[in-house]
Order: sequence, then structure tokens, then C-alpha cells
Amino acid sequence: MLGLLCLPVVALSQSFDQAIERQFSDLRDAVRQAQWHRVEEQLPSLQHHYSLSPPQRSYLHLAEALLWQYRGEHRRAIPLYERIEPDSDVYLEARTNLAIAFLKQGWWSDAHRELEQLLARAEPEAELKNRWRMMLGMSQLQQGFYRDARTTFGTIDQNSRHSAQAWRGIGLTALHLGDHGGALNAFRRLKEEHAEDIPEGAFLVAFTYDRMNRLKLAEANYREALLLYQHQLQQIQKTLAKRSPEAADTRSLEAQQNRLNTLISQSQYGLATIYDRR
Repeated sequence: MLGLLCLPVVALSQSFDQAIERQFSDLRDAVRQAQWHRVEEQLPSLQHHYSLSPPQRSYLHLAEALLWQYRGEHRRAIPLYERIEPDSDVYLEARTNLAIAFLKQGWWSDAHRELEQLLARAEPEAELKNRWRMMLGMSQLQQGFYRDARTTFGTIDQNSRHSAQAWRGIGLTALHLGDHGGALNAFRRLKEEHAEDIPEGAFLVAFTYDRMNRLKLAEANYREALLLYQHQLQQIQKTLAKRSPEAADTRSLEAQQNRLNTLISQSQYGLATIYDRR
């Protein structure tokens, strides 16, 4: 008889657990799709549950921290990321975003320490480590640690999706260090192998020759860059003319258009300065 009386309680508990899991499934979908209005709607009801499992609680901290970062309030995200335990499935994601929050706050020394600790771990997959190296290298470059940045960029795998940014970083650090040969080598790789991902390679080759005062080569490469960018701009403008403003890739194409217009202006300015020096 007692067993029969307990059945409804067990069934109720199972039903409650299933409802919570459905809510978490919806929350994960909202985070994955970056639908932050849905995240904001779902967080309050989940935060008031007292019987959440440790993985659920960790994910709740992650989702709330991501929401704060989406709003630009990185400082409020930091303590939430720090609450997530090392054995959590979302720990590495949390620490990566913690480093981003430090960088957004301008706390680059904290960010560098965090990224170096992550890179010292043995278990993360190679591409995640490449992402950390890119973040660290970019920050070192921005802070003027050019030798450190060049070393960091050089550790990024050549088959990584970050390899184009790595070549650009190596080239920029070489320029700052006065190594024009190293800069040319990196920018040529960028131009020849990654023109679609990062179109700046053609301009940067010309700019490096300009810095070396090799004006004929600089002029030829500025002209080549102009022709390339003008052709690419025409192709994008043709594509945009066929797109509706609401199309999924319209914003991305408009960003590429703005980028190419900037590169065209920079190349034209480079040519003009060469004419002035003759």
C-alpha cells in the first residue's frame, strides 16, 4: 500500500525533472542561435529552481554571463564565469569568454595570464588552442609586445581557420620590428593564399615596399591592389543589387563592400604620396 502511495510522488518528480530539462534544451537552443531576447525570457524561471544539478547550474551561469556580454556589460559577466568549476563541460568555453571579458575591460595582463594558463592545458583540441593563440597574439600586438606577438602568431597551425589572421599578425609585427623582408614574406602569403578571407594582403605588400622606399615596386603593387579591389567591389555590388535588404547575407556583403572601399581609398592615398615624392 505504501509503495502505491509513493508512485504519484515519483511520477511528479520525474515530470518536474523532464520539464526542467525541456527548459534547459530551449535555453541552449536560444544561446546557440544567439537569440538573446529568448535567453532573457527563460533565465528568471530557471534561476529560481533550487534543485538544479551542477551541470545545469554551470550552464545557467554561462548563459547569464553571455547575456551580459551581449549587452556590453563585460564586468558583470566576469564573476559568473569564475563560478564555473573546472570539471564542468562548459569550463573551457567559460574561461575563453572570461579572457574576452578581461580584454574588453582593458585588463590585458589578466587576459594574457588566463590565455597562457589555458594554453598550458594538455587536453583541448588543436583548433581551440589556435583560437587562444590568436587572441593572445592580437592583444600582444595591440599592447606593443611585438616580439612576443610574432612568436605567438608563429605557433598557429598553418591548416587552422585562423592561419590568415596569423600571417597578417606576423607581417604587422615584422613591420613594427623593422623586418621588412619578414613582413613581405608574410603579406605575400596572405595575398596569395587568403585573399578571400582577408583581402588586405595586396595593399600591405604595396605598403611594405612603400616603407622600404622602393617606390617603383610600391606604385606597381598599389595599382595592382586597386584593380583587384575595384573588381571585387563590382562583383559584390552586382550581388547586392539582386538581393533583398532582408536576405541573410546582405549585412555581410555590405560589410565587405565597406572594407573594400576603405582599401581602395588607402591604395589611392598610397599612390598619391608616391607621386608627391617624385
